[in-house]
Amino acid sequence: MNTYEIDFKFLVESDNNPIIVFNHSGHIIYINSNAEILMSYVGVKDIFNLALNHAPKEYGSKTTQLELNYNHLKFYSITVSYINDEWISIRLYYRPREKMIIENQKKNYTLTDLNKLLDVSIIQFKIESTTDIRVFTDQDIPHILINQNEFLKLLRVILSQFKSSSYLDISLKLGIGEHIVIDSKRYSIVNLEFKSTARYCNDDKLITKLGNKLCLVTNLNEDSIFLEIPLIKN
Repeated sequence: MNTYEIDFKFLVESDNNPIIVFNHSGHIIYINSNAEILMSYVGVKDIFNLALNHAPKEYGSKTTQLELNYNHLKFYSITVSYINDEWISIRLYYRPREKMIIENQKKNYTLTDLNKLLDVSIIQFKIESTTDIRVFTDQDIPHILINQNEFLKLLRVILSQFKSSSYLDISLKLGIGEHIVIDSKRYSIVNLEFKSTARYCNDDKLITKLGNKLCLVTNLNEDSIFLEIPLIKN
């Protein structure tokens, strides 16, 4: 087979890692679908400067290991490449996630409206706190299978982290183009974010433990908590 018969664009689009190509002025001239997800959390200038700062001194490619966190997206390495002064590319490598297995947990799962569970938790939280809560949710999120009792427990612990905050922004929406792999199956994601100016971090280990039990990905930051919830329907 000759190389011209290979669909290189298909290979790049199929890559699970973000790939972005800039021109010499820092404008994007190509971006794969996974990079579009990344660019919703970080500015074009920041990624362009990242590429310039880690580019090889001579034409070619250079791979650098470094920890990068953009909201809940975590990377451990980048490769910067260029063969002339007209364009430069950067590929960011996702940090591998721990393998998640549901096994027999589904027997405790119930078809659930996440918006209703979130509403119940917020009402209970408001009894004990004067925090101003602003909620932004997608009412069209389909019902998913989840352990309701464990999820409510997780929500209670998370909300308690913000009990002294003046405000708390809560966002519940579908993660477009994002997936979680559980039992070797790919599931779409529902993103649930809690964000303020700061939070208590005393129960982070418990949040992680409860998240793992529910097969959620928990991302804990100084001022926010971000959950990636698998959209399991059956």
